[in-house]
Amino acid sequence: MLKKYYGEVILKKDLILYHTSEELFNYKNNKSFLFCTFHPSEWDGINDYVHFIKLKRNVNLLFMIESFRKTFIFSSLHKFINSLNENLAKKNNDNLIYFSEELKKENFDGWFTSIENKATIEVALLNDKNIFEVLKTEELRRNWRNGNYLNNKISIKNWGEKYKIYTLELPIVFNINERFKKLIDEYIKYNQNSIFPNEFVLQVIFNYAIINYHKSYNNNIIDIKWKCIK
Repeated sequence: MLKKYYGEVILKKDLILYHTSEELFNYKNNKSFLFCTFHPSEWDGINDYVHFIKLKRNVNLLFMIESFRKTFIFSSLHKFINSLNENLAKKNNDNLIYFSEELKKENFDGWFTSIENKATIEVALLNDKNIFEVLKTEELRRNWRNGNYLNNKISIKNWGEKYKIYTLELPIVFNINERFKKLIDEYIKYNQNSIFPNEFVLQVIFNYAIINYHKSYNNNIIDIKWKCIK
């Protein structure tokens, strides 16, 4: 049902993602997910280390996006759990265990959605050593620069040279429901007309992505109910 009404995002084998933390990487068997980004600028917070995460095989993710508004990306999780506190729900380990089991039922390896309903994207990989490996860990160097408008001069985002966005070499495949086509077309058009183009990873991803749309599951809204500890 999730694949038909939402869709899947396929990340190719050997693609590298990033995971940041305040400490050296320590694999934890009791965690359900490893939360990653395509570039550490999307979520580095005050973290000191960046870990290079390499996919061991093609990975199939749930397209867990509900809508877009300009650069903002809105997750579907709040609908699944019928709660606006989705980010709080993701901090509860029991919830994450349950979410991971629901994904496994439909042969997903994780999800693809926004970070806190903002403009940035996360990949939540199931915590499975058959899916990924940690290539290396380094101290995080913030060598990127966000776009800005100063002294009547526009500077677009400089992603830096230290952390590549690997989807340029290994384009992502989106197999998603046709109800998202208009929303994605508008999202892409907004980026093309923006004075700050390609400011966020998803905008860059869509420049190279392969997007396939399938027919709507039906004309009714599918009510997906995931349990959530309040």
